[in-house]
Amino acid sequence: MKYGSILLWLGLLLGGMLTASGQKDSLYRIERLSFSSIAYDEYAPVLLDARNQLIFVANRSAGGLFKHSTEKGTPLENYFYVTRKKDSTFTGSPRVFASELVSGSNKGPMVFNREGTKMYLTKNIIEPGRLKNYLGTNNLLGIFESSFVGGRWTTPTLITAINANGYNTCHPALSPDGKRMYFASDRPGGFGRMDLWYSDFVKGQWTEPKNLGPVINTSFNEVYPTCGPDGRLYFSSNRPDKTIGKLDIFFSELVNGQWIEPRRLPEPFNSRYNDLCFVPEGNGDRGFFSSDRYDRTTSDVFYFSTTEPKFGAPEPLKMPRLCYTFFENMGVVIDTAIAVYEWTFSDGARHRGLEAYHCFPGTGEYTVELNVVNKLQGTIEKNVVAYYFPIEKIEQPWIACPDTVKVNEWVEFSGSDSWFV
Repeated sequence: MKYGSILLWLGLLLGGMLTASGQKDSLYRIERLSFSSIAYDEYAPVLLDARNQLIFVANRSAGGLFKHSTEKGTPLENYFYVTRKKDSTFTGSPRVFASELVSGSNKGPMVFNREGTKMYLTKNIIEPGRLKNYLGTNNLLGIFESSFVGGRWTTPTLITAINANGYNTCHPALSPDGKRMYFASDRPGGFGRMDLWYSDFVKGQWTEPKNLGPVINTSFNEVYPTCGPDGRLYFSSNRPDKTIGKLDIFFSELVNGQWIEPRRLPEPFNSRYNDLCFVPEGNGDRGFFSSDRYDRTTSDVFYFSTTEPKFGAPEPLKMPRLCYTFFENMGVVIDTAIAVYEWTFSDGARHRGLEAYHCFPGTGEYTVELNVVNKLQGTIEKNVVAYYFPIEKIEQPWIACPDTVKVNEWVEFSGSDSWFV
């Protein structure tokens, strides 16, 4: 599915991404998934967790009685899937996903709700028997909705509240809570050729779309939005001042209600070719994206994972005991009219009485004394007991960092409180 000169594909770990300089020294490794073929385009991967399936778009033959193709004779784009196994690998050959959705029109990037019961998909608005070209007025792209009912996906219906007559609307992406849809469109009111827009789901209806604004959009193309589990927005753009290739992957996020300046993901995620459809899993240590870097003619699905070592479940830090109750049962007999028992601590604290509860300021070496003190003169009449009282650090690693970090500011980590014998 092509539009103009761009391909209309769907397009502290993030910090690790920003320090990656290349495949060799990167904190991430990438691999081209085995089902990708040099004969076809495979792109726009989406995980359907409810079925352990990886859904993607491909211009492979969907089979069936009727063969749908472009004017060049290549198969139309439809949805295919592979099943994820327990070891996180995938089954062999792709199979058609939802054969009931196969028709005489191109499909494009899609997204599912969290339950996997609703699908928002890109599709040609008008279905001619044979597509003439990708720029024809009868081949505009729209966002449709389909529901999983009775074991089948319903016939896709155009979402009129989101689509704009006479313009392309495509590449839907959902926020983690499913209440906001991001998409790409060339409708009026934007800043460039293709812009990113959004619509909120309020009281069962999609609101009027709004442009994401000049922080996100440029005079060039912004396409293929996706949302990470943390709500971070990913998209692809061919803005010339910040790309190393054709389409590069960028990310941004809302901070105090404002979008921060988009940042380009480094290598190995971006290359000199088209890179898009960034789909992170979990906390961003693994996921998928699409690229035509392999043979430079067809797009493939890639898997990325971190090269950092795996750690077990963290244990809470152990805090040294700093508070103690001191008492003395063998005190000397005193005249309480003129004398008093007084505990003296080397950190400067004093407590009167045979019993004292005291909290030390931290680990270290202390001395503790119990004296009989003249109440009138404040002089020590007799030392009852004195001893050395060390409070040792607990042997453990201790890494301190700030609770909040700001964009473009250095972040310092300290291990000075770690202690090993």
